[in-house]
Amino acid sequence: MFKKRRERKQAGLQEELGAALRNPDAAVRARAAVEAAEEADPQWALRELAGAVAREPWTDDFHETVVDGFSAALRRDAGARQRVEGIVAGHLDDPEGFLRAWTRFVEELGGPPALREVGEDIQDDMRERLTYLRGQGWTPQGLDRLGRPGDFQRDLAFDFAVILASLVVRRNEPPSAEDAERLLGRTRARLAEALPLAPGSKERVDIVVDVAQAADEDSWTERAQVGLLIDEALALCADQDPDRGTLGVELLSDLLLFNDTLRYGAVRRTLDRLAAGKPGPRVLADVLRCYDELQTHRPLDEPPYPLFLEALRHPDADVRQAAVSGLDPMAEGSPVEREAVDGLVALLDHDGETAVRVAAARTLAGLDCAEERTAGAVADALRRHADSPVPAVRAVSFRDALARSVPDAYDRLLHELESPDVHWGFVAACLFAAEDDGFRLPDDIRPRVLERLERLRASGWTDRCAEPDGYPDPDDLADMTDTLVERLRADAN
Repeated sequence: MFKKRRERKQAGLQEELGAALRNPDAAVRARAAVEAAEEADPQWALRELAGAVAREPWTDDFHETVVDGFSAALRRDAGARQRVEGIVAGHLDDPEGFLRAWTRFVEELGGPPALREVGEDIQDDMRERLTYLRGQGWTPQGLDRLGRPGDFQRDLAFDFAVILASLVVRRNEPPSAEDAERLLGRTRARLAEALPLAPGSKERVDIVVDVAQAADEDSWTERAQVGLLIDEALALCADQDPDRGTLGVELLSDLLLFNDTLRYGAVRRTLDRLAAGKPGPRVLADVLRCYDELQTHRPLDEPPYPLFLEALRHPDADVRQAAVSGLDPMAEGSPVEREAVDGLVALLDHDGETAVRVAAARTLAGLDCAEERTAGAVADALRRHADSPVPAVRAVSFRDALARSVPDAYDRLLHELESPDVHWGFVAACLFAAEDDGFRLPDDIRPRVLERLERLRASGWTDRCAEPDGYPDPDDLADMTDTLVERLRADAN
């Protein structure tokens, strides 16, 4: 009789928790998941929680959702815990194998079917998470160096693995056929509006940027939506109509700029084909920018060094600027490091376009050169431009001088801060340096810098000297200045 009573009580509790796990209130679901993890029947708990994770709506932070309870239930069951630890430890360098093993395991628990196709995009997403897990203590031998099961650090690393695996699977779910058709229909209509407009015109740029940012950020399927948009851009790039092809490259460039880098292999193949076709200046500049985005996401196999080096000498300034920006960090430590630095220095010294000279200075300052000779050439070039008539170039030169502890760097800073319209790069350079724990302005310099910064804030400098293209805007400058003032004051105490 007592056994039946306990069974009825447990069945009633499971029914209540099952209903709570489907409650529209996220907090109710999260509490129910934690309670379910403590249920006497671990098989029931794991089955219900695996399903709950698969149903969880989009959220800014997957932590503190039903996945917390799922992780707790996995930790509580010794067999499940061992299985999870084996999956993670055995696939730290194998995102595809990890995802196949993880989703098979979740399917066995009673969750959704295992992935049958593990594409490049979801692998890229998982690869980044596995790198993060290594930083949390995961090794191919597991978590033994973090203590025993139940120890805080070990359980935390375990929870991270469950949360990130669940998150990657959810955020790479494809949109429904209806949602995909709606997105593509809206995209094609907007691109049809852009096509007859002049490339580079404000009206066309506004439309293309709007399309590139069309993915729904409040949806689990945001990444998959971006993938669909990239597919659309790649199809345009392959169009025999040169006008449509140009529009496709414009869209592709903005998609890679504003979103996650997806379809990596397909994009690379398209860029290689376009580059081999001797494109005009507008398309070439966008191709170079796309290569740069790919390189930033993941270093390119066989980077197109000749294309970038040749583009440094292109008659079109936009092409030169795109090539300059793309060489950071592509050139550093590469076989063409010396040739690239020589080309960048030549542009900094002689180019007729201010934007190109500024870009060259920034790229040179950002390069971590492997060769002593090239590192010296970079330092010499930036030192030569300490008195450049271009404030942005002077700011880059100062930042490099500060990093190298050049003796006159502080005098240059104080002089620049006397100007009511000082370039924001000088403030940014100080803030960047202040992020190094070992950096402190000298005691005789700090009060004078603080005094000048206070004067700037009171003068309306943040509104007056913001960049017209939107970054840094007045709020960015105000935050930059406030943060630097706080740090300098803290150093004085």
